[in-house]
Amino acid sequence: MVAPLLELAVLFLTTSLVTLGANGKSLYPLPPPDVQINHKGEVVYQDTSVYGVVDNAVTLECGTTVPDMYIWSFTKPGTEAIKAVVYNVGQGIKTQKLAETLGQPTVISNSSALKIEKLPLASHGLFTCQAFYDIAQEAKVYYYYVHLTVRVPVSKPYLLVNNAPPVEGSTVWMNCSVENGTGPILYVWHYETYNGNATTFEMGNSSIINMNKVNRNHTGWYRCVASNAVNSESSKRLWLDILFGPDIPQIDVTPYTMTRRGYTALETEAVSLLCQAQSNPASQYVWFYNSSQVYTGQKFTITKILRMHTGDYTCLAQNTYLNTSSNNTISLTVYYPPDGSPSCSVEPALNHTSLRLLCSWPGGFPSPSLHWTGDLIQDQFNTPQQTSSASSTTILISTAISLPSGGPTSNNSLFTCLGSHPALKQSTQCSTRTYIPPAEPVCFVDVTNDKQYFMMSCSWEGGFPKALVWWEGPAGQSRGGKENSNILILPYGTAHSGKPYTCYARHPLLVQSKTCSLTLVPVSKPYILMSNASPVEGSSMWMRCSVENGTEPIQYTWHYETYNGNATTFALGNSSIINMTNVNRNHTGWYRCVASNAVNSERSDRLWLNTLFGPDIPQIDVTPYTMTRRGYSALETEAVSLLCQAQSNPASQYVWFYNSSQVYTGQKFTITKSLRMHTGNYTCLAQNTYLNTSSNNTISLTVYYPPDGSPSCSVEPALNHTSLRLLCSWPGGFPSPSLHWTGDLIQDQSNTAQLTSSASSTTIMLPSGGLTSNNSLFTCLGSHPALKQSTQCSTRTYIPPAEPLCFAYVTNDKQYLTLSCSWEGGAPKALVWWEGPEGQSKGGEETSNNFTLRYSTVRFGRPYTCHARHPLLVETKTCRLTLGQCTFSLHSF
Repeated sequence: MVAPLLELAVLFLTTSLVTLGANGKSLYPLPPPDVQINHKGEVVYQDTSVYGVVDNAVTLECGTTVPDMYIWSFTKPGTEAIKAVVYNVGQGIKTQKLAETLGQPTVISNSSALKIEKLPLASHGLFTCQAFYDIAQEAKVYYYYVHLTVRVPVSKPYLLVNNAPPVEGSTVWMNCSVENGTGPILYVWHYETYNGNATTFEMGNSSIINMNKVNRNHTGWYRCVASNAVNSESSKRLWLDILFGPDIPQIDVTPYTMTRRGYTALETEAVSLLCQAQSNPASQYVWFYNSSQVYTGQKFTITKILRMHTGDYTCLAQNTYLNTSSNNTISLTVYYPPDGSPSCSVEPALNHTSLRLLCSWPGGFPSPSLHWTGDLIQDQFNTPQQTSSASSTTILISTAISLPSGGPTSNNSLFTCLGSHPALKQSTQCSTRTYIPPAEPVCFVDVTNDKQYFMMSCSWEGGFPKALVWWEGPAGQSRGGKENSNILILPYGTAHSGKPYTCYARHPLLVQSKTCSLTLVPVSKPYILMSNASPVEGSSMWMRCSVENGTEPIQYTWHYETYNGNATTFALGNSSIINMTNVNRNHTGWYRCVASNAVNSERSDRLWLNTLFGPDIPQIDVTPYTMTRRGYSALETEAVSLLCQAQSNPASQYVWFYNSSQVYTGQKFTITKSLRMHTGNYTCLAQNTYLNTSSNNTISLTVYYPPDGSPSCSVEPALNHTSLRLLCSWPGGFPSPSLHWTGDLIQDQSNTAQLTSSASSTTIMLPSGGLTSNNSLFTCLGSHPALKQSTQCSTRTYIPPAEPLCFAYVTNDKQYLTLSCSWEGGAPKALVWWEGPEGQSKGGEETSNNFTLRYSTVRFGRPYTCHARHPLLVETKTCRLTLGQCTFSLHSF
């Protein structure tokens, strides 16, 4: 059996290979499809095709029954080599190394079928199963050709765009990229709009689509679906953002009103200009008013529009990403009404025999419309249109109509002018009324202040329009017509007394003229009446210049004469009474009045006016005069005079007080010898006994006195006897004396006191370190305002003349030992202290120091040192004692 098997094996190895391509056609030579076994021992061939998906399981069949022996082999596409994968020749399944690269195929239990659990791409090729049946008898050989096609599913596609974001009008292509997938692959393109409407717009085998001249409508979500025989995958959505614009802006005006000139708005209302221009990215907007930039933003609001806002408004839309722009301009006209309301008037016409109605309402844009209503009886020969409005170029609008003469218009007729304007919700109006003056014409005479001319006045007050008035005199003097009033001016003295002067008055509502006449009478001698000849200052009074006869008007001139005879004219007018409110002392004097009319002048007698007042706040003068912050000052023992003066009528009475106690009665208070006890407050009380009024003033007087004696000087050690302190004291006196140091001064810069002091004592520090010379003299100068000359004191500093002296002595009972050290003399005194060999010490004392020890504690043979320091020396002086058993004296205590 082995030999036949070997022969079959040789047969397997030499058999030609058959391979199928991807299109299913054979890549290898195969036996004709009609091959059949017609004789004993012929090999049978069978072909099958199997499709598998990579990484999935696949089963390759080797016949329908289990052969006695089989061999699975693999042929890679494009090669002819047949390589064994797995076989079983009756001794169990044997797997070859090649199986590792083919997905580790295994033989299914109780069959010869081959199963690959995780199909690799390398398994794509021809699998051949050589099966041997009935080996014990007559062997039958079958060749099973299994053409395994390994298909790869498409991977998740992704979109690539050549131009992102594209500009409107440019060309764009999109690529649906698939990294893996067995072809052929079908590509389906989907498009989704802003609002979610999705459509399929392209399908085919190409992964690339081209979009020529893209526009804004291409903006949206794009997705591609890639499909093959295995699966289908959809890409993620890709947003295609088409950049464009800005388009020509559209400007919307709110509130909206259009005219031939453009948009209009009413003054003071809020106006919004909204600019919209399609653009991607969105437009940035800039507003211009008459070519000047005024705002940045889409909506420009004028919260309170004014007439000055009329003009051209341009919206500039900008696409800052594309660096493109567009603009649009509108014209905005602000309608504003004329100020206030129409102005109506009626005026005379045809020499005051007829009437003309005038209505005016200037300003505003456009011009207002005016219309007259009322008791109209128009002049048939001069009839204007009732309604009037100006053209667009007219600034002042008015309308006028004439009424007929001859008195047909009724007295107290009312005429109304109605005015309307598009900027006003309601019309406005004005009215005028024509009426005859209610009273009769009035005539009177006046004269100029300088009596150069006299004036005859005639008036007919009231009425509307005003009446026409004119004069006619007895000698042919006349004055042409004037409205309302008329003055006939004649040189003074030319008037004709006893003869009438006639005034004529005419009104358009009357047919006949009215008249009034004047006949002149001279003035009599005037006399003065006073309400109070002795008024109190601050009160009120009046004076009257009384005239018994004389033609009005009478002019009154008031003269005033002072104490010293200076005369002035202080009032001039037509009133005979003058009122003096808040009379003051300057009004005291002689008064006279002069009365004048067109015929003559007369003067009154003088009358005295005496104004009572006071007393004022007294003024206090001090002699001799010296002022300080506290008030007046005086030197002790000198004479001081206090003079009090207070304006008053009648004259003041004076009383003096010292610290609230009365001390004197009279205007001048003299202290013949002032003492320090006289320091205090002095009050002057001024009294007007007639008016029972008073006032007072107070001053402070300080008496200066010097300290007793003279200054006191001293020098003392400082800073542990390393420096000097100079002391100067001069207590007492007021104010404090001034003290000043002089001499060999070298001050301590770290602690510098003023050399001069205004206190009762002063101190200065001299520097340490031996800078002050031995035997230095220092002088303290003292001065005081109460002393004519300064005074002084001096002090001197010097080193002790000898050296420090040390000695020791012991008590008789040898209980104690005393060490004595002294350094006599010097100013100030020196500082002396002891230091022992084992730290024993005795603190410093001036001039001398005794250091007492228990005898048993004395250290014989070792030195005890006395130190002596003086502020004028840098170094400390010393003296030492080294004690032996017999070097000191015994003393009893």
